[in-house]
Amino acid sequence: MKAELDELDELRRKRESLEERRERLAGLYDETERLQEMYGDLRAELRQRNVETLERMVNETFDLVYQNDSYARIELDGEYELTVYQKDGEALDPEQLSGGERALFNLSLRCAVYRLLSEGIEGTAPMPPLILDEPTVFLDSGHVSRLVDLVESMRDLGVEQIVVVSHDDELVGAADDVVRVEKDATSNRSSVVRERPQVAALE
Repeated sequence: MKAELDELDELRRKRESLEERRERLAGLYDETERLQEMYGDLRAELRQRNVETLERMVNETFDLVYQNDSYARIELDGEYELTVYQKDGEALDPEQLSGGERALFNLSLRCAVYRLLSEGIEGTAPMPPLILDEPTVFLDSGHVSRLVDLVESMRDLGVEQIVVVSHDDELVGAADDVVRVEKDATSNRSSVVRERPQVAALE
C-alpha cells in the first residue's frame, strides 16, 4: 500500500512539473508570436520608408537629367515597380516611353539607389563604384550635358569611383582619367592605354 502511495506522489510531482513546463512553453510561444508580429510590422515599415525615400530620390534625379516638362512625377510601389505620370495625371507604363526616356528612368533609379546607400552608410564604409555602361545611348546632346552634371552630383554624395564606358566625346572630355581600348583590325587584338583627357576634367 505504501509503495502505491509513493508511486502516486511521484506521478503527482511529475504531473505538476509537466504542467509548469507546459505553462512556460505556452508563455514562450505567445512571446515568440508577438516578436514575429512586431518584426513583420517593423520590416513593412522600414520597407515602406525606403520606398518613399527612394521614390523621392528617383524624382529628384530624374528632374536633374530630364529637360522636358512632359511628366509630373514618378511613382514607386511596394514592389519597386515604376509608374510615370504625365502632366495631365495619366499614368504611363515605362514600356510606353521612348528609348531615351527609358534610359533616363533607369539611370535615375540606379543613381537614386546609390543615394539611398549613401545616406544609410553615413560614412562608415566607402561607397561601391558606380558603373555606367554606354549611358548616352538614345540620349541627345542636351541630355548628355545633364548626365555630366549628374555624375558630378554623385561624386558630391560620396561615390568616389565612377566608371563610365562610353564613345561620347563630351563624357570622355569630362573624365578625370581616360582608359582607351582600341582594336587592331588586322590582328584582331586589343590594346589598352591610360591617358589624361584633352578637355578640362570635372572640377
